[in-house]
Amino acid sequence: MRTVFEVEPEKLLVSVSDAINTLQPRSDSPAAPQVRLLIDQARQVFAESAHPRGVYQTITLTEFEQVYRGVGENDENTPVEQVIEEAVELALFVVTLGGEVSQHIEDFFAAGNAADGYILDQVASYAADELAQIAGHRFRESEPGKDGTAVLPYSPGYCGWNVSGQPALFARLEPAEIGITLNASCLMHPLKSVSGVLVVAPVEAHSFSPSFPCCASCTTLACQDRIAAIGGAPDRPDSD
Repeated sequence: MRTVFEVEPEKLLVSVSDAINTLQPRSDSPAAPQVRLLIDQARQVFAESAHPRGVYQTITLTEFEQVYRGVGENDENTPVEQVIEEAVELALFVVTLGGEVSQHIEDFFAAGNAADGYILDQVASYAADELAQIAGHRFRESEPGKDGTAVLPYSPGYCGWNVSGQPALFARLEPAEIGITLNASCLMHPLKSVSGVLVVAPVEAHSFSPSFPCCASCTTLACQDRIAAIGGAPDRPDSD
């Protein structure tokens, strides 16, 4: 099964409104009015220039193992390897916001408007991540009878899956139809794009402790927030 979909930018903004609100300083901050204005402007630019769309396609475990292997540069013992062992369904995916919004970000920085560029960049990053989540939800809903499962995206460049795995993923999925290409450095164009595999698995399969070798170099452990969002039990290591 292969599915191409689009999402209205205004609806995507609503979905990430809580994340966008974290960009605002305290209400008693002297900068608060100006930052709120920048956020409002970024929302408007996003609504007018983003073109959120994506594609996902089911893949068997054996087929995905071949894609995941890539050129053999993945870490040993990774969360991805562990989670897919219990996968019920898998799908490769790529989502993008289109090139126009990324161009606006570049133009802001080039013109010396760092604040405008930073805020729009953050809004677009939140939206791109949410678009990957939307792809996952749509995929899971298209596969009935999956009670007790949850879906999360896993991407090259994270969780021990080396970014050099992108060419194998692109060769299998062929996402050029939604305007996404890959350069020699394995970076996607447009930049505000996300690729990877959607894993439908029991909730507990996604609930891994961040104690894998690749976790040592991770600065955010954002996976643990995603685990918590699906009702799993995140297990952050002690911060001391």
